[in-house]
Amino acid sequence: MCHPTTYVCVYYNDKICNTNEGNTFISNNTKTFMVNKVITFTQLLELVHQKLNIESQQHIQHLHFRCHIFESGRCYMYTSFILWDDADVQQMFNIFYNNPSLPFVVLFSIICDNNNPPSNQHGLTSNIEDLLGQKPW
Repeated sequence: MCHPTTYVCVYYNDKICNTNEGNTFISNNTKTFMVNKVITFTQLLELVHQKLNIESQQHIQHLHFRCHIFESGRCYMYTSFILWDDADVQQMFNIFYNNPSLPFVVLFSIICDNNNPPSNQHGLTSNIEDLLGQKPW
């Protein structure tokens, strides 16, 4: 059985800012690759770890998904939420496939050293339940 795939663009090693468009991922470092829609949270973390060539003494602290929540003409407002588990990953794909104007899934990876976690500078993220108004399952 063939499962749908999509492009994923991962921003990393910089910051998430609140701009006039909402949550914006800012980074000179991006990596784009294909992802199968039928993927678990753990598999997604492992794939991002591999594609970004993250060193063994580092880990992904958070993966943030960015999506638009409001559209007015050609203007969009964006929010983001942290992916915590398989249900969040599946909800991310549901949001993506129900919004044909999105060209690819946009993620932001917070990477830190195993012995030196970063400060909480990325506090602009909503929970998926807040975004949808209810639990996704």
